[in-house]
Amino acid sequence: MREFTTSAKVAKEHGGGGKKLPDVPFKLDGVEMVCRAPKDAQLAYLMAAASSSRSEADQVAAVLDFFEQTLDKKSLAVFRKRLLSTEDEFDFTDAMGIFTHVCEEWSGRPIGSGSDS
Repeated sequence: MREFTTSAKVAKEHGGGGKKLPDVPFKLDGVEMVCRAPKDAQLAYLMAAASSSRSEADQVAAVLDFFEQTLDKKSLAVFRKRLLSTEDEFDFTDAMGIFTHVCEEWSGRPIGSGSDS
């Protein structure tokens, strides 16, 4: 039976200069939050999920799932509480703005049109 071991890869990444992408800090209404750098598999999942051939519902689910996996624990608690509160103005469009910012930081280029700036 074939065995897959990831510990050597993890040790190499941590010993050889760290992650390929940086963690991305941001503020949400004055609260400091951090989106941790994704691993390659998370980026591949995100790219597939965000494909224009996917339904809008699938894209929304993928973005929310991505945040669940990449926000640090403190940030995720704030994100969930605010997003799920019926009395909070924070909504999915705001979450998409954060998502776009994080992706732009990782790619080094804007995602949206030039008129967004």
